[in-house]
Amino acid sequence: MLTENQYLPMRVDRHFEECYTEYRQKHVEFADMRDCHKGDDIMHWYEEVLDRIDEKKIYCHKELMDELRMLKTDLSESTYHWAITGLVRDGALTRLGYDSYSLSSDIPKDEYVPLYSDTAEGLIRLIPEKYPYVQFTVFETVLLNEFLNHLIAQNTVFIQAEKESSIDVFRFLQEQGIQNVMYKPSKNDLNLYWSRDCVIVTDSISEAPIRADKPHDIMLEKMLVDMSADKLIAATFSQAELPDIFEQAQSRYLLDKVRMLRYARRRNRQDVLLKYLEGSK
Repeated sequence: MLTENQYLPMRVDRHFEECYTEYRQKHVEFADMRDCHKGDDIMHWYEEVLDRIDEKKIYCHKELMDELRMLKTDLSESTYHWAITGLVRDGALTRLGYDSYSLSSDIPKDEYVPLYSDTAEGLIRLIPEKYPYVQFTVFETVLLNEFLNHLIAQNTVFIQAEKESSIDVFRFLQEQGIQNVMYKPSKNDLNLYWSRDCVIVTDSISEAPIRADKPHDIMLEKMLVDMSADKLIAATFSQAELPDIFEQAQSRYLLDKVRMLRYARRRNRQDVLLKYLEGSK
């Protein structure tokens, strides 16, 4: 008589075989569909669907299936699912995250690299000398001038540090004689006490995109979210410029929309970010 431990591998093998059989059935169905449409026809179907897709819109899986179904109504549900998988695999569609897809772009784009002022560069070098293991990111408002119509002349530097360490970073900067440094000011405090090259220390938010090679340099994905979610940063420029800022950012630079939307969700701004990414006003 077989023991329980001896039965277990048999059950695992049987379960694997069942899953593999189901996978093969779907794969064969998709292959049959491609054969029955004679290759050229299926490619034409793909091209028609891609022509219908708005390059600025972010689609859910169901919306893509509806687009596919409008052009070919006589196929099974699994065939439409496999067609979307094929479009993603071939690079025609980009999967942005859970149930989010967009049209892939063939235009080469650069990685965003912030061009910091001497003040910001000095802070990036100074803080790790005292706190080498504290995670922080530096943003300054003049970085926005690349995307703004109305340029920012008076700079403000934001240091977003881990919640447990932000007060220590603030006190350290005071001890170092850094002028005009504030700790988590309200908007009223900022209006009352702000001066040129003011340094503001605040708490960082978890799940923010961070560069592995330069963890203190702000990523464009984080900057775009913070421009909408952070009240202090949002107060430094006209919010009416946000749609143009997002359009320029998407056209010039690579954006990891999966990480950006995850961070936006953490800051309760996912719907707002989706609106701007899709180009709606």
